[in-house]
Amino acid sequence: MRLLLPLLFVNLTACSLTPEPEPSINTDAAKAAMAPYTVNQYVNNLSIQLSHIKEPYKSTAFIAVTSFYLADALDSKLADGQGAGLSQQIQESLITQFTQLGYNTIEYRLENSLNLSSNADSILSRDISRLQQRQNIDFVITGTLTRQQHAYIANARMVNVKTGHVVSAATTEIPINVMWGNEKIQQRGDYIYRSEY
Repeated sequence: MRLLLPLLFVNLTACSLTPEPEPSINTDAAKAAMAPYTVNQYVNNLSIQLSHIKEPYKSTAFIAVTSFYLADALDSKLADGQGAGLSQQIQESLITQFTQLGYNTIEYRLENSLNLSSNADSILSRDISRLQQRQNIDFVITGTLTRQQHAYIANARMVNVKTGHVVSAATTEIPINVMWGNEKIQQRGDYIYRSEY
């Protein structure tokens, strides 16, 4: 017992001399949440707004949809990185949605003939020499993208080709992170995705 008491005393003294650990500071940066909707769902907002046409409109009128460019580079520049895909997806979604709404949407990128290759086929082109010569377009949907800190502001308008009159307009905010980035490995939610090997 005499031996046990000094050992117990030494242990208790050592415990009181040990400094308490300092509270740790969390250095993990908050992970950006992915956009809550798909590009198609954000574009649906544009389609609904654009469908409110403010001048007499014939149900037989033909509508074309063009690419969306950066507002400060209208003649040459699609949005870089994710935005290039965003510009194309806005155009494709508007073509689809306006067709589904019952409008006469024109595919002006249609070639004169079907092109076949060993692993794919195509009838769409951006080469003007390969496109059908006659394009019957009454209205065109066009627009711009303006990059903000957290989102692109997409402004769209339907324009009467003959008069240049804007017959409807729309705007929506599309989060920057709505498209996949250029990284080889990405995390979405609890899953890791590889875009290249």
